[in-house]
Amino acid sequence: MTTAEPNADEHRRGRHARRDDDDRPGDESLNQETQDRGSQDGGSGAGGAVFGAHRADRQPSDADHDGALRSDERSADDGPARERGADKEPTDEGRAGEPRAPRIAERREDRPAEPATKRSRHAIAHHPAGASLLTTAGLVTGLILVPLLFDQLRFEVAVRAADAARSAAAPWPAGGEPWFWPGWIATTAAIVGLVVLVAAALGVRVPDLAVLVTAVVLAAATARAAWATFDVVNARLWELIPVCIVCVLAFGSAVTAAFRWRSAQSDDSGIGAGEVAGVTVGSWLLVVLLLLGGSAIASSAQTHAFGDITSPPRDLAGLLSVRAADAPELDDLRSSWVPKVAAAQATDDAAASAYAVRHHDATIRSPTLLARGDDVGAPGLDDTWWLSLAAQPFASQAEAAAWCSTNGGPGCTPVLVSG
Repeated sequence: MTTAEPNADEHRRGRHARRDDDDRPGDESLNQETQDRGSQDGGSGAGGAVFGAHRADRQPSDADHDGALRSDERSADDGPARERGADKEPTDEGRAGEPRAPRIAERREDRPAEPATKRSRHAIAHHPAGASLLTTAGLVTGLILVPLLFDQLRFEVAVRAADAARSAAAPWPAGGEPWFWPGWIATTAAIVGLVVLVAAALGVRVPDLAVLVTAVVLAAATARAAWATFDVVNARLWELIPVCIVCVLAFGSAVTAAFRWRSAQSDDSGIGAGEVAGVTVGSWLLVVLLLLGGSAIASSAQTHAFGDITSPPRDLAGLLSVRAADAPELDDLRSSWVPKVAAAQATDDAAASAYAVRHHDATIRSPTLLARGDDVGAPGLDDTWWLSLAAQPFASQAEAAAWCSTNGGPGCTPVLVSG
């Protein structure tokens, strides 16, 4: 039994119908046929449903095509966003009418972050020359402070280490008598070193030029102290070798800082207090260990009669070293009368070596201190004179003269040490 399919022609006029169908009715006949069919079905409801079905199934009209073109024109306004996301194909959900707010959010997220502010000034701890500059400052200030520490330790090695440190320490606060460098240079280096440490700990930002000037000042000052190494070796002052090592290291670090004075702009933000403390404490410990180690070796060599460690020093450097070691005890004799057991004028190394032997013999007989003429403030004595003073104060000149007649030699006379 064959059943004729109703409305067979309508399927051909749906979305699968082609434009070249010969039997396709015109638009007017289609509308008329649709209205007639709706009236045959008995009401506007059924006809509206059929008419709606035909509209859903028909091929898009020119109006729809114009709407699509307008949509494409609107999407062209989002050109920058499409360029940033050109590798992504828009989804069907996006074509259906995705709101524009998320696209704006995406553009904000894709926008590159603003570069951090660059700084041309740096805290010393973050400067390329910072580590070298802090090392120099730590070594220089260490030479000033370690005598104060060693004075609190009552054993031979510490006393020797304190005497050696005073040969390079500034006159204040440990009462040093520096001859590695002039006293005013040692004081200048100490002040500059302290300023560097304080500025670094506070995180003060300094320009490159300030770093260069500071490094040059420390390099020039420590160069004089490092050069004294030759005098130490020539005078056979073996106990001062550790001091020479400290001065050479300080000079090398200062020169390194001077070559690293330039820096690039950076966005560092910390003050580097931890780095400052680490480098400073490390430098101080290095000074302590070097001086204690050198004094221990010298003491062991003297005990076991190794080499000529007990021989008198040579040259002017030898006299200056002994004077620096005796300076704290000489300060205790201020404003007192003391016996002068020997004296001589030494203007060259030969005369200085000869007097060093004489002073060494005097110390064997009784405790004796070495002073320079300008240390006691007596009239007629300048810095070319050297004095061997008995380490015993007296309240009057007569008492000092009585000691000379009993214990001193032919050249023993009383002298007043000015306060």
